[in-house]
Amino acid sequence: MITYRYIRAALALASTYGSSAAATCAPPPVPITIGNSTLSNNQVARGLQVSIGNPPQPFVFLPQWPLNNTFVYGTDGHCTFSAAGCTTRRGGAYDMLASKSRSVADKSSYPSDSAPFPPMSFVSDTFSLGQEANLSGFPLGIPLNDWGEEDYHPMNAVGLGDNSTLLRTLKSTGKIASRAWSMFWGRNGALASAQLDGIFVLGGYDKAKTQGQPLALPLADNTDKCPTRMLITISDLILNFSNGTNASLFPKAASNAIQACIVPDYPVLMTLPLDPYFGNFETLTNQSLPDRSLGLVYFANRYSSNDNVYTGDLTINFESGFSVRIPNDQLVVPHRQIDTTTGEITANATGPDLVILSTQDINKNDITQLGRQFLSAAYLMVNLDANQFTLWEANPTDTRQLVAVDETNAEIASVCDGNSPPPPSPPPVTHPDGGGSGSSLSSGAIAGIAVAVVAFIVIVSAILFVWRRRQRRSAAGGISDKFPPHTYGYNNGVQYQGSSGEQVYKPPQAPGELPVPEPGQRVESRRYELQ
Repeated sequence: MITYRYIRAALALASTYGSSAAATCAPPPVPITIGNSTLSNNQVARGLQVSIGNPPQPFVFLPQWPLNNTFVYGTDGHCTFSAAGCTTRRGGAYDMLASKSRSVADKSSYPSDSAPFPPMSFVSDTFSLGQEANLSGFPLGIPLNDWGEEDYHPMNAVGLGDNSTLLRTLKSTGKIASRAWSMFWGRNGALASAQLDGIFVLGGYDKAKTQGQPLALPLADNTDKCPTRMLITISDLILNFSNGTNASLFPKAASNAIQACIVPDYPVLMTLPLDPYFGNFETLTNQSLPDRSLGLVYFANRYSSNDNVYTGDLTINFESGFSVRIPNDQLVVPHRQIDTTTGEITANATGPDLVILSTQDINKNDITQLGRQFLSAAYLMVNLDANQFTLWEANPTDTRQLVAVDETNAEIASVCDGNSPPPPSPPPVTHPDGGGSGSSLSSGAIAGIAVAVVAFIVIVSAILFVWRRRQRRSAAGGISDKFPPHTYGYNNGVQYQGSSGEQVYKPPQAPGELPVPEPGQRVESRRYELQ
């Protein structure tokens, strides 16, 4: 029947459009290993493993927010150690004269960063993000002096601020689908069983490193109290003793929530007011900790010996019902410090560090900070396009399952071949009420609307054609619905006529269009571009 054949053809065409839209994909996320890397001084340091220049020079970086630029210390690391010691402290020393790919940075290629960040000179060079992505001609800042925070933020820094050069470059060149990044610091305990490389992902997250239900929160408005805009409320801190009992660090009085700011590169698990919370820790664990670490977990409280070291865990409960448990092997760690002469990182067997920094005196009212050791137990993702951050309980594993996310923070099921550039993003759709990006339709919604419109037009056109043909046949005396054998079709551009002489089918002229298929004939599916 002609009705069946033409409707089938219409559906085939609509299916082709649908397949084209469904094939829309996103670039895969860019993973960077967090682990120990051997630097130019033949010593190791832990951080994001990257390289710069040609030939490549090895470095480790830490994420920094609200910094917009990415900076790397030069051969003058601006610290009080020897050159070798300073190289380890900074996570590498960039020798610009040794790089054949270095050039002058265009002033329009990087934004400005104000205090507290140091003044910088800029160069342009190849920035290699692990083994997954190379950015040629990427602008890199070289600090002209220390910025007064070297003990808390000592390393080369990847800027992840709202105008991040790195995130903007990766997205604009189609290497990531959104300005999203995520981080699991890994495990950094004393024994091999308590050590694990972490991961830093650009454009998505590592689903294998997450477990349980996520907690998604909006980024706070820009505030001096929490420059990273990741504000979260702690409702309780519970000591999980090794004998199976539990005790809260919160006083008995009602309503004692603590507002905290997540700072991904901060060297400790958390800061905590001495009165009453850290004081309660000392009382409940029957130990006084007046000493401070001057090592890698800078200014955390330190045990004076191995006597009476706390052997339990710590659970952090948040107001939303989300919670994470920090195991003891990540809560109490060896005291590690940098040899100021050789740059070697050494571990002291006695007097381990408790990765909590008690605040008191002039700092007693400072907001609590959750640092990189927190991200040994929690997995963090930030999406600047969606203006939100997400936390999961971390699942420590070597397995990777990278997932891209779009500008709305939705997971993207289809990932492009690494050799194929992603399709351009559609322009934002502004609603009549003047809504901005928050009112825009997603690319998926736009593709769905396009498919529906095309399918509707094709099907309606086919039905109208059938109706008009039957009308003509009725007027001619009731010609049969069925065509005579071999009087219709498509063969090498030949146009066939029906038995009554009218045009039955005109072969498509535009490249990529499909003919009406013969029974049993397979027609190649091709991509359609809507004009």
